[in-house]
Formats: sequence, C-alpha cells, structure tokens
Amino acid sequence: MEEIKYIPVAVLLFYLSYLDLKKREVPDFAVLTLFIYSLFTCKDFKESFLMAVIVFMVLLIPSIIFEGSIGGGDIKLLTALAFFMGKDFSVLALPMFVLLAGTLIYGLIKGKGVKYSVPLVPYVFVSYLFYFSLEVFLWNLHFWY
Repeated sequence: MEEIKYIPVAVLLFYLSYLDLKKREVPDFAVLTLFIYSLFTCKDFKESFLMAVIVFMVLLIPSIIFEGSIGGGDIKLLTALAFFMGKDFSVLALPMFVLLAGTLIYGLIKGKGVKYSVPLVPYVFVSYLFYFSLEVFLWNLHFWY
C-alpha cells in the first residue's frame, strides 16, 4: 500500500513533461510542490537530504562549466525528486542514460550533431515510470539496501 505515494509524483512528472515539451520550462511552483510532498513522505530525512545535495552538486557543476548543458529548472526538479526518492534515485540513472544515448545516436544519424537541445523532463518521466513499475509490479527494490 505504500506504493500509492508514487502516483502523485508520476502525475506531476507527466504534467511537467507536457510543459517541457511545449514551453521548454519547468515551473518553480511544481518543483516546490514536489519538495513539500517529499517532506511528508520521505522515510529517512538524512538519507533524502544527502541524496538531494549530491544530485544538486553533480548537476550544478557541469551547468556552470558548460554553457547550455542542463537547465536550472531541470536541476531543481531532479534535486527535489532525489529528495523524494532517497537512495532509490540511482535507479533512474540507467533508463535515463539509455534514453539520452538513444537520442544522441538519433541526432548523429540525422545530422543534427551532439549540441542540439532536448527537453529533459520527458526522459525523467519515462525513467520514473520504469522505476515505479519495478517498485510496484515486479519487486520491492528496498531489499537491495
């Protein structure tokens, strides 16, 4: 029954994916909503906080060094999502990497090069759905920890 807490986040990520595709922006109110929701649903505040700080730093440093690498809204969203998920946030990495690598290969094949911009939130949403399906339908991922 604990898996119900993942549904509002999936709905929010779906909405944000739509906005990111249409307007290429991630509204602050939605990220703040996710963060506030996370405060009430996280199991281990210390673990969630640590994961959020790690994700924030890992994403902020390249965005400062490489212009146009990742948007500020994406950084805030992924940080709030890391706070919500805690250690489980690492499960999002593989599907996001596969999707982004596929997009890169597609861009190279179509001649767009490696510097074209894509909205990131739809990738996060699909990766989250992958995580959610593992968590709810296949097995509880928490046995790994």
